[in-house]
Amino acid sequence: MGINVRLLARDQPPSVTTPQETPISSIADKLLDAARQEIGYSVKNGQKSKYGAWYAQDTSAGFADAPWCDSFVSWAAGAAGVTKSVGKFAHTPDHQAWFKAQHAWSAQPAPGSVAFLKEHAQVGIVEKINGRDVTTIESLHGQVQRVTRPATEFSGYGVPKQVQTAIYHGSTTASYFWDDGSGVNGDTGQPASGKPMQKGLAASPSWPMGTEGYVIHDGRKANFFVGDRGPGVPSSSGVMLDLDGKTFAELTGSQWNGSSLTVSGGQGHIKIDYVITKWGEGPGKKGAPVPFSTGAYAMRDSAAPEAPALTFPTAKVHEVEKVCAPAPVISEAASAKNPANLTAKSATTEAIATPAFRNAASETIQHDIPISGVIGGVILFAALAAGVRHCTRTRGRHCMRS
Repeated sequence: MGINVRLLARDQPPSVTTPQETPISSIADKLLDAARQEIGYSVKNGQKSKYGAWYAQDTSAGFADAPWCDSFVSWAAGAAGVTKSVGKFAHTPDHQAWFKAQHAWSAQPAPGSVAFLKEHAQVGIVEKINGRDVTTIESLHGQVQRVTRPATEFSGYGVPKQVQTAIYHGSTTASYFWDDGSGVNGDTGQPASGKPMQKGLAASPSWPMGTEGYVIHDGRKANFFVGDRGPGVPSSSGVMLDLDGKTFAELTGSQWNGSSLTVSGGQGHIKIDYVITKWGEGPGKKGAPVPFSTGAYAMRDSAAPEAPALTFPTAKVHEVEKVCAPAPVISEAASAKNPANLTAKSATTEAIATPAFRNAASETIQHDIPISGVIGGVILFAALAAGVRHCTRTRGRHCMRS
């Protein structure tokens, strides 16, 4: 039996990496790094974005001209190599529904999560949380930028790290057990894997020990790993998974009785969808479960079935055209009345509320250059330009100066 040696911090060599050299390892870090590098990218109304063109390559050419707030998020995920965890979408309602179906949805923001607004279909990537405000990196008004809003304006957040990629899936009937060596309620002894009976430990008649995944019943999700063999005879009747009693109780909305090792409510069998995220090592059959009587649990199956193709739903182009906040349009009359409007538009110094973007007035655009500096620069440029025009009226070799 091997000995598991765990090095203490004092036993490890000192780190020589600088913060700049620290490798980006987590999904959130990779996604944010890709998004930050795009800050400042912009297109004018009616122009194609590189994100829309990228999404259109595998879908429909019409997406190249469609709003691109969500295709930007998907593009960043692709650039970061985390598409499996973030998805590939151009339609934010579908994207939001996908995270919820993956049971990767949260009411609380976290860096690297995908943020969806309440009032419309705008979407971004959370960069930081400051008290009650959330700063995202997103495509807003035709430009990739940082935007800060109150947390109350978001409907929720997709959590990429909670997305579990399926390598196999199917449906079956599940029963429950609890083998802790007590001999109560048909207990047959400690689990065959040698691991103690615990919540999340399941028994399979054929899958390799250590196989991991999750099951879904009536909208509820629960993780499991294979740590025992079973069910026995019931597997010949189609009951192909034994869940631990505590997990079974949670899935059915029932109570677990630790004394009798039973679940209240009278349900002993339930229909479940299962998703395998990792095959265990050692003997066992990978793929669809087979009855215990076949003896497949003792066979070594080296060839795992092909993982399902990674696919994401694609909306119609006209549906995507209804989402994302459009670039603000300033009329010529308004610009003539207040020339500062043109300055604000060209310098992208302020979000302008539009009917299609109802909460634009409460957002704060983040800039590397202070707004006051931009305005000051514009005034200085105007003054210099006036001076140059004045100097064109010369008297002999000298210039008239005011």
